Amino acid sequence: MRLKGAGRHALVLVLALMALVASGLPGAAAVVLSPHAEVQPLGGHWSVLRDPSAALDIDDVTRSEAAVGFTPLDGDLAAGFDRGAWWLRTEIRRGADAPADWLLEVEPAYLDQITLFVEDERGALRAFAAGDRAAFAARPLPYRSFVFRVHLADDLPHRVYLRVKSTSTISVAARLLSPEGFALRVAHRDLAHGFAHGASITIILFALVQYVAGRDRLYLGFLAYAIPLETMYLALGGFASQFLFPESPLLADHLLGISACMAIGGGIVFAARLLDFEQHFPLMERVYRLAGRGCQWAALSVPLGFYWLAAPAVQSVVLVSFFVTTALAVRRVMAGDAMARWYLAAFFIQILVNMAVVARTLGLLVTPIEMDLAAHFAAGAHMLLIGYGLVWRGAGIEAGRHRARQLQLESAHQVERALEERVRQRTQELAESNLTLAREIAERRAAEDRVKERETQVRAILEAAPFPMVVSSFPEGAILYLNGPAAELLNMPADAALGSRTADFYVEPAERGALISQLHQAGAVFGVELRIRRMPRMQRWVLLSGVRFSYRGEDCVLICLNDITARKQLENMLRLSGRRAEAALEAERQAMREQRNFLAMVSHEFRVPLAIIEAASQLLGIYTGAEGDAVDEVAKIRRAVRRMSELIDVCLADDRLDSSAMQLQTDRVDVARMLADICDDKRPFAGNRDLILNAPGPVWLVADSTLLRIAFSNLIDNALKFSPSHTPVTIDVLAEADAVKIRVADQGPGIAVEEQPRIFEKFYRSTKSDRVRGAGLGLYIVKRIMDLHDAAISVDSQRGMGTAFDIWLSRRQGF
Repeated sequence: MRLKGAGRHALVLVLALMALVASGLPGAAAVVLSPHAEVQPLGGHWSVLRDPSAALDIDDVTRSEAAVGFTPLDGDLAAGFDRGAWWLRTEIRRGADAPADWLLEVEPAYLDQITLFVEDERGALRAFAAGDRAAFAARPLPYRSFVFRVHLADDLPHRVYLRVKSTSTISVAARLLSPEGFALRVAHRDLAHGFAHGASITIILFALVQYVAGRDRLYLGFLAYAIPLETMYLALGGFASQFLFPESPLLADHLLGISACMAIGGGIVFAARLLDFEQHFPLMERVYRLAGRGCQWAALSVPLGFYWLAAPAVQSVVLVSFFVTTALAVRRVMAGDAMARWYLAAFFIQILVNMAVVARTLGLLVTPIEMDLAAHFAAGAHMLLIGYGLVWRGAGIEAGRHRARQLQLESAHQVERALEERVRQRTQELAESNLTLAREIAERRAAEDRVKERETQVRAILEAAPFPMVVSSFPEGAILYLNGPAAELLNMPADAALGSRTADFYVEPAERGALISQLHQAGAVFGVELRIRRMPRMQRWVLLSGVRFSYRGEDCVLICLNDITARKQLENMLRLSGRRAEAALEAERQAMREQRNFLAMVSHEFRVPLAIIEAASQLLGIYTGAEGDAVDEVAKIRRAVRRMSELIDVCLADDRLDSSAMQLQTDRVDVARMLADICDDKRPFAGNRDLILNAPGPVWLVADSTLLRIAFSNLIDNALKFSPSHTPVTIDVLAEADAVKIRVADQGPGIAVEEQPRIFEKFYRSTKSDRVRGAGLGLYIVKRIMDLHDAAISVDSQRGMGTAFDIWLSRRQGF
C-alpha cells in the first residue's frame, strides 16, 4: 500500500532527518568485477535500510538518497521475522576487460517479494521482480533460487537497489556470477543437494519397511518427524517451486512453513519417546508432548496468514529443545544406557549445525547461506544414526525376549526356595526390629532433652539482646515471646503481648502478606522498611529482618526490629529542601528569560532610531554635495550608527550563544560569496586600508549562515581596527576535500605570546588595545561559534609582525 499526500511526505522527511544524524557514517565499498572473477559475493558491500511500513518505493529512496538512512552492512542480511520491507544498496563496476553480462543470484529461495533495480548506462533504474509468491515461469531465469541478468554497458559505477519483503524470515545472501561461474556453481550445488535428498529418502523408505515388518510405533514416530523434515528441505532449497508446484506459488510457499512446523513438532515428540522420557523424566515428557503438539498446530498459522507471528515462537522452542534434549541424553548415557549414545551422537550433529541456522532465522546471528546445505547433510547423518540406533534397539528387544523366556523357566524353580528363605529372613528381621525400636525410643528421649536445652539457650540469648526481638508462630503470627526492648518499642507489657497477633501491629496490612510470601519462598527476609503501631495510637518506622526456625517443636519466625523513625524524619526534611532548591532554580531561569526578552526589546527599540539616523545621514550627504566639512561630519554620523548596530549584533549573538536552547540553523553556504559580501560592506568604512579576498571560486559547506557571518565580520573588524593606515587586510580561502581553511591576516602591532591563550575569553582586552574601542566580546563570540560548528580556530602572531587567525571548517557529506 502506497502512502499519499501529507503522510507520505512526512515519512520521507522523517527518514531525511534520520539520515542527517547518520550522515557521518562510512558507506559500503563498491564492487569491482575483474575479468577473471567467476563468483563475486556481495556480502559486506551492502548498505541497508529498514522500511517498517513497507510504503517506500524506489522514487522515495532515490529522490532523497542521502537522507534515506542507509547504514553499512558488514556481511549478509539476517533480519529475522519482520513484517516491514528491507532495502539494500550497493554499486558495481566492471574492471578493464571484464565481461559486460553477469548474473545476480539472491538466496534463500523462500523470500516472498524481491525487486531488483539496476542503473543502466543512461542513469535510469530498471526494475526486475521475483519471489516465491509469483509463478515459476515469471522468474527472470528459470532456476530454483532467484537469478537476474545484469548488463554493464560501460565501466562506470552502476547503482543497485534490492527491495525484500517476506512473511518468512528475512535473510539475504547475494552474489554476482559470470555465466560460466553460474553453470559450474549450479552443477556442484545440485549434485550436493541430490546426494543429500537421496540419502534422506533412502533412510525414510528403510524406516517405512521396518515399521511394516515389525509394527514398532517408534518407527511411526520417526516417520512423522523425518518426512516433514525432508519436505522442508525440498521447499527450503526451492525444489518445491521448481518441480512440485511451479504453477501454484502460494502452495509451494505454504509448504515450507507447514513442513517446518510439522517437522519441529514431530521431532520434539519423537525425541521424548526415543529417550523414554515417560519412564525417566515424566515431567519433561509432558512438557515435550505439549510443546511438540503446539508446534504442529502452529502449522495452521501458515494458511491463516499468522506465520510471521507463530514462526519466531516455534523457532525459539526448537532452539531451547536443542540444549534440553542434549542434556537429558547425556544423563541417560551417564546412567549406563548404551542406546542413548547413538541418540546423543545423532542429536549432537543436528544441534551443532542447526543451532547456527535457527539463530540466523531468528535474526540473532549472520551465518553463510551454505549452512542450509550443511544442515541438510547433518539431518541425513542425524537420521542415519537414529535409524541405526532403532535397528540396534530392535535387536536388543528380541534378545531381551529370549532371555526373559529363559528366566521364566529358572524362576519357577527358584520360587519355592525363595519363599523358604523369605520366612527365615522375616523371622530374623522381626528380632532385629525389636532391638531397633528400643534404640529409637532411647534416642528420641535424648533428642527431646537436647531440644529443651536448646530452647533454654535461645531464650537466654534473646533476653540478653540489646535490640527488639520477637518470636511468632508461622504463618499464623501469634506472638510466643518478645524481649524487653521489643516490649518497650510496642509500648506494652511482655505478658500482655503474648498470644496477640503480629497482624495487629502493621499499619499497612498488605505488607504482612508480602513478608509471609517471601518467608515461604526463601525462609528469610532482610532489611524491610515498614511502619508498625506503638500502643495506643502512635506509629514508628522500623527496619525488619526475620528468619524461620524451630521453637518448641513448632515452625516459627525470629523477628529483629530496628527503630529508624529518626532517620525517616531526616529523609523527609532532605526531600523538602530539594523541592525548595528546585523552586529557586526555576525562579532563576525565569529571570534569565525575562533578561533575554528585555535585551531583545531594547535592541529593537535601538535599531529603529539608528535606521532613521542612517537614512537621515544619507540624505544629508546628498543635500550637502561635495562640501568637505559636511561630508566628514556625515561620515562620522554613519560610522557611529554602524558602531552602535555592530554592538547590538554582538550583544544579541552573545545572548543567543549563552542560551541553553541554542541550536544551529544549518543550510548550504557559499563561504567565498559570504566573505565577498562582508568585504563589500566593510570597504566604505575601512578608511585607507584595503580588503583583499583570495578565493578559488564558490566554496560550499553546511553551516549556520547567520552565526558564520557574525564570526567572519568580527574577525575582519578586528583586523581593520588594529591595521595601520595604508596597510591591507587579506582574507585567504583554501578549499580541500574534507575541510575549508579561512585565514584573516593584518599587519598590525601583533599580540604578545603571554596574552594569546586569553584572547578568546569573554570581556578580555589586551593591554595594548586600550586605545581601540571594543566590548571584549568579538573573539569570544567567534570562538563560541566555531565550537558549535565543531571547527578549529588558532592565532599566529608576534609583536610588531601582525596577526593571522586560521579557521578550519569541516565540509559535510553530500555537497
